Amino acid sequence: MKILVDSGATKANWAAVHEGRILHQLQTQGISPYFLSDEGIVDVLREVKRSIPEPVQELHFYSTGCKAEEQRRRMNQLLRLMFQEATTVHVETDLLAAARSMAQHQPGIICILGTGSNACRYDGSQIVETAGGLGFILGDEGSGAAIGKDLIRSFLNLEMPENLRAELNEQYHLTRDNILQSVYQLPYPNRFLATFAPFAHQHRHDPIIKELLDRQFNLFLKRCVLLLADSQHLPVHFVGSIAQYFQEEIVRNAETLGLHVANIQQDPMLGLIQYHE
Repeated sequence: MKILVDSGATKANWAAVHEGRILHQLQTQGISPYFLSDEGIVDVLREVKRSIPEPVQELHFYSTGCKAEEQRRRMNQLLRLMFQEATTVHVETDLLAAARSMAQHQPGIICILGTGSNACRYDGSQIVETAGGLGFILGDEGSGAAIGKDLIRSFLNLEMPENLRAELNEQYHLTRDNILQSVYQLPYPNRFLATFAPFAHQHRHDPIIKELLDRQFNLFLKRCVLLLADSQHLPVHFVGSIAQYFQEEIVRNAETLGLHVANIQQDPMLGLIQYHE
C-alpha cells in the first residue's frame, strides 16, 4: 500500500492507495515544517496512523515548506519514525506534487494559489525554475492570505465602502484589537488572513473587490509567472482553493499578459494517484 500526501499551509490531504484504487482518504491540518514543531508534526502523524492502520510500503509526502534540504531531511526522519514499516519514504515540495498532478510527464508552468502562492517551470520530470513562495509578509501575491491582508487593510483604514464594512463586520465580528492580535500575536496569521477570501469571492463583482482581486492576480502573474522562462509559450496550470474559486479573474488577467491557462484544479490528489500508478 502507498500513502500519498499533499499538504499546504492550512490542510493536508492523505490517500492510501493500492494498484490505483483508493483505500482510505482523510484530511488533517497542514504540515509545514516551518510552522510546526517536531511534537506538533508527530501528533498529526499519530492521528493518521489511527485512521490508516494497515502496513505502508511506500510514502510520498509533498508539502509546503519542504524546499530546503534541512526541512526535507527532518520530515523524512519524522515520517520514518511513525511509519517504520515503510521501505520507501520520499519528501518533496507541494509544487512538485502540483506539477506531477497537472502536467504528468509534459512540460508546463505550474502555479499554486491557496493560503500561500508560488510558481515553477516543470520540464516533464523535475522542477527546473521557481518563483515566489516568499510567505505572506514578503510575497504570496494572489494567495488567500494576500487577498485577506488587502481586504483587512482596507477595512481598518476606512477605505472600504460602508455597506461592505458593515457586512464584513457582521460575518466576522471584527475589532481592531482582535485583528491585530490574530496577525501579530496568535499562531498562523496567514491562515487567519486567508479566512477572508470567501468574503472576497462573495463580493467579487463589487468594483472595490474586483480591483483588489485584479491587482493581486496581476501581481502574481508578473512577479512569479512571467519571470519563468518560456511562460508565454508553455501551458500554465493552476492548483489550489483560490485558483478554483477565482478562475474567471485569473483567466482574465492571464490573457491580458499573453499567458495560456490550460487547467485549473482545486485538489491535485487524483492526478498524483495517476502519476504514481
